[in-house]
Parts: sequence; C-alpha cells; structure tokens
Amino acid sequence: MPARGDASRPPRPAPAAGEGAAWLRLLTERDGGGIRAALFRTSCDGEPVAFCFSRATPSHDGRRAGGDARADLPADAVSELAASLIRSTSRPPALILCLRAEAPADACADWAPAGARVCLVGPPGDRTVSGREPADCSRTGAIWMPAEPERESAARRLFEQLMRRDAPLEPFERAARALNAAFDDQRVQALSALRGLTAVVHLSPPDARPAGQPDPVRDPPPETAMVHGEPRERPLAERLWALLAAPSAGQDPVRRFHLPWAGELMPFQLEGVRVLLERDRLLLADDMGLGKTLQAIAALRILRAQGAVASCLVAAPASLLDQWRREIGKWAPEMTAIIVRGPASDRAWQWAAPVDVTLVSYDTLRADFAGAVPALQRPWDVVVADEAQRIKNRNETSGALKALRRTRCWALTGTPIENHEEELASILEFVDHDGAGPARDYRPGQTLLARHRELQLRRRKADDLPPKQVTKAPIRLGPRQRRSYDKAEQEGVVFLQSLGAEIGVRHVLELITRLKQICNADPQTGESAKLEDVRDRLEQLTAQGHKALVFSQYTNDTSGVAAACRYLRAFEPLSLTGGTPPAERITILDRFRTDRNCRVLVLSLRAGGLGLNLQDASYVFHLDRWWNPAVERQAEDRSHRLGQTVKVNVIKYSCVDTIEERIDTILERKQMLFDDLVDDVSLDLSERLSPGELFNLFGMRRPPAG
Repeated sequence: MPARGDASRPPRPAPAAGEGAAWLRLLTERDGGGIRAALFRTSCDGEPVAFCFSRATPSHDGRRAGGDARADLPADAVSELAASLIRSTSRPPALILCLRAEAPADACADWAPAGARVCLVGPPGDRTVSGREPADCSRTGAIWMPAEPERESAARRLFEQLMRRDAPLEPFERAARALNAAFDDQRVQALSALRGLTAVVHLSPPDARPAGQPDPVRDPPPETAMVHGEPRERPLAERLWALLAAPSAGQDPVRRFHLPWAGELMPFQLEGVRVLLERDRLLLADDMGLGKTLQAIAALRILRAQGAVASCLVAAPASLLDQWRREIGKWAPEMTAIIVRGPASDRAWQWAAPVDVTLVSYDTLRADFAGAVPALQRPWDVVVADEAQRIKNRNETSGALKALRRTRCWALTGTPIENHEEELASILEFVDHDGAGPARDYRPGQTLLARHRELQLRRRKADDLPPKQVTKAPIRLGPRQRRSYDKAEQEGVVFLQSLGAEIGVRHVLELITRLKQICNADPQTGESAKLEDVRDRLEQLTAQGHKALVFSQYTNDTSGVAAACRYLRAFEPLSLTGGTPPAERITILDRFRTDRNCRVLVLSLRAGGLGLNLQDASYVFHLDRWWNPAVERQAEDRSHRLGQTVKVNVIKYSCVDTIEERIDTILERKQMLFDDLVDDVSLDLSERLSPGELFNLFGMRRPPAG
C-alpha cells in the first residue's frame, strides 16, 4: 500500500476507460477537522475491484469555523482531492458516480479522464454527511457532468444496468464504512496527519502483492505480531476487504466477510445470524440449546467488522456472564469484553471501559440505572437481553432495560411466554423500541400477537438434533412412605380448615411443598420409591456407558440433592447447587464431562437449569416437578443441545394418588391454552392457578372474603 503525494504531480495521460463503475465518497469528518475521500471500484456485478482513499485538511483548525471543514477548504482543493484519487488509478473506470449531497459545485466535470463520465446521483441535501449513508438511496435523480452521454455509450449502458439492481446505490454504503474504518486505524491517521498533504493510499487486493513483499497495513512488524501470546487484531486490509465485500442473498454473511471462525455454524444458525444482521429489532426465540448466544456473538462480530456497531450491552443472569465472555473470546477473539460487577467503586470504571461488549447482570443493571450511572445514559448501538424471560414482568429491572437508548434491540429466550400474554407484552415492549420517544405499551390481544409474529424468529430442535424422549414415570409409594404422606395430608387439611377465614394461598402452598418433599423421601425413615427406581435404572445405564443428570428443586439432606447423593452413593455422584462456589462449580462440571468414571451428576433445578452444556449425559431424571414446566425444560436441555449425538431420555417422576398427580393433571390442561401463542410455552402454577384451583387440590372451597 504505497502512499504518495499526488497534489504536486502533473496528471498522467489517461489510458482507455475500463469496465465497471467507481463510487466516490467525500465525507466531512464529525469534528470538522477535514475531508475524507474514497474511490471504490466495483465490477458490473458489484464485486470489489479496487479501493483507494485520502484526506485533506484546512490550513488552520477547521473546527474553529463552524465545524465544517468543507467551508474552510477552497472548492478547487476539494475537487483536487477527488481528482487525485481518480488519477491514481491505473485503469480509469467508464463511469464515476458521486452523491449530489457531497459533490463540489461545478467541479465534477474536471475529474473524469478521457473516456469516462461522471454522474451525480441521490437527492440533494446537507453536504455534511458525517460518514452516514444517504438518507434516501432509492431516488437516483441522475445528473450527468458535463452532459448526458449517448444512449449507446458504455457509461450510459453501465448506469442503466446498475439502476436495475436492487438497492442500486448500495456500494456507496460499503465505501463509507470502509473509509471510516480506515481512518480509525492509527497508522492511517499518521499518514494523513500533516496539514496540506494529500496522500493517496491504495488498498492492495487480496493475494495481489508479490510474494514476500510486506504491506505496512496488512502485515504488522514481527515483533508486534503477538500481544501477550495472543494474535493481534485482524490486519486492516483484511477488515477493509470484508467491509467492501458485495452483499449476496444467496451467500451467508458469516462466510461473506471472510472471518476466521472457531468452528462450523449450523445452517439454521447461519440463518439466525443473517436475520440478526438485517433486523434492528428481533425476538430470537429458538428452542433451548440451539445456540442463541453464538448467533448473537457472530452477528455482533460481523457488524463490528462492517463498522456498523461500536458499543454493545448484554444483560444476562449473573451465572451466565462468564460463559458469555468465554464464548466471545472463542468466537470473536478480536472483540473486547468486560463484566460489570463487584462494589460500586469498581463498577464505575468498568462501565467507562472502552470495550466492544459490556456484560452486566440484570440486578446490577437495575441498581446502577437507579444510581444514574453516566454510561447508562449514553446511546448503545446494540442492547441484548439474554434469557429475556427475566424482563417478563413490568418492574424496575425491565423498566431500566427498556429505558436505555439503543439502535438495535435483541431479546434471546426459548420461552417468551411462561405464564400469560402479559409477559410476552413486556418483552416486546423492550424489543420494539429504541429508547427514544414514547415507550411502547402492549396489552394482550390481536395487536400484540400480530407484532409478535413480525418480530419473533423461532426454530425447533426436533429438526436439527437427535430426538428427546420424555417419559412420565408414575411411582407408587412404599408402605412406610405412604403412611407418612397420608398422615401429613390429613393433618394438613385439618389445619387448613381450622384457619377459617384466616386461610390464604400461602398456607396451601406450604402444605403442597411439605407433601412434595415427602413424595421424594420419607423424612422419618429415608424410604424413597423414586430414588429406588433411579438407582435401579442407573445400575443398567452406567454399566452401558451412559451418563445421567438427576434434578431436584430441593437441596436439603432429607428430600433434595443431598438426600439423592446419599441414596445413590454407590455411583459416587457429583453434586452442584446454588451454594457451590464458582471455582468448585467449574471443577465439578469439567470432571463430569471428561472423567469416564463420573457417571452421575445431581443438581438443584435452579442452579443447574441455566448456562450449562452437559451433552455428555444422555439420561435426565426429574425427581420432583417444578411449578413451571419451562424451568424443567431448561434443565433437561442442558443435555439436549447442540453437540448431542444420541437420543436424550427424560424421566419425570410423579407419585400415584398424591398431590403431584393432581398438579400434573392441571398443568397438562393449562398448557393447551397457550400452544397457539408460542410453540412450547409454559406457565407458572403458583401464578396461573387461581386460588379456587389451589384449594380444590384438597377438595376444599376457599371461604368468601370478609
């Protein structure tokens, strides 16, 4: 990439004009410090052929004169800047296009070499475009300089061919992105730092340089090729060619931008990345385990390579933040990321850190938004809500996220509805808004459902993964466990009846919890029909080489995780709960994945239901049933996700003639009410069952209030 001062060189004799078009951009810098110019050569099909760029500055600081460097540069200087780019090309194009809003008045005719024509296109407008694409690229408004060419001329035929294409002026956008990305590079800034110097920099096409010849932009010096043992950011030339690549409806964007990836993306993931790139607002509701995080990171990486985004905020459950940072390091190694956490004094500098991606938990976001942290008042290019069911309720957390100023809104969740349409409405209020102007206010109804269909992208695992077989296992309690259960239920109902008008839903839920725990194991004798069945199955499964996950919503040593580990001690199970320290959690998970002798992992439902990849397990046991079936599915899908190669078998226990059987019947009936809204939606028993239904579980009627 040679740099040379063309302003003092006399024009060379122009060779015959070549095929293809050249797209000229003249952009006033945002701070008014100068004019950036680029000449982007493309083939007739829009493929990049060549790219060169330059910069001109006023003799004094243009920022003192109204912020428009164009006003401080003589018209002939701006014209000479454009002409120097055109003269520097070895084969002038037949057609040079420039935006009317950027062209110096009455000077364009002087640019064209012999055989080429200049055409001004686009609506007239503000000449200071600050690197942004023209507001309306659909109106060409062609003006030929110095005069309209013959209909059969090469320039006229090429122009008509270009105008027949979809988005005919789209190459201007690519040229602007690459031009601004070039001047964001420190080495290019150094080349153009001297005032009064017009240096034209040519971008060498890929593989066009002679073998062994270094390129000062493409090839960093050997001593700086690695930083702390890690590769440097991709060379500027590669990044610019990625920005200049022609868009193609038939080519996926991941391959189009020639970025190295840590692995192959599945076809449906490529489609998800494409939609994320195309849509500023999207609810990505893929089934759990299909790589929504990966798709979002891939899209962010491409948008950054395009120069379309510079700041991204990801809000996620605290347990997933480290996983997000690891995945960014794996799939977008040139992007920087920071997790905002710790005491407020640390969070202040973390929010201000100049990084590509800022990661924060929902709780921290709520606290810092209430504390008026300055970074949260700035506009973000992208805001991502991961596990977006966390903003299903209209509260301070969802309010903070919805109030952020943002250009792109992406919500990632496999369960956009868990209980009722109001939750979907809350999530869409985030997705369908940019944080400026009046907020959206959605309510259940046809308007909500119509917008939902427009904003949601959802794919199911059944099409891309081995099947998941769910089996309900009705279990009969043993004699002693049966006596303990019957006694507890009878005494509990008597107690509820004794409360009279003071009885409330809380009392009923307390009795349900006590009975469910007895269904897991008799607190007096330790007898457990469920765990006995799990143990019998594991004897065969582990002998065949299978690994298994055992989930319980409880952690105690009488009916939860601790009790299950004691009952299954012959298999030397590992355990993981919310009380497991983070460092120990990583060790446990790595051991389960890599040690062939570790066959059983017992987890609490909440601690193990998010952020884990446990594809080594092919069997999942639900020891007890959660209020919300969506939480159960999130847990079992730690195994049924990308990377799984065999069928996943899920066994859900329910004790016969107990509260569990009655609850399961109601859940099945309630589930059907939501199937038409979102595939595989779920509901929360504690919220969706009416007080009357809760009391009816015990054959009781709720006494009238008052």
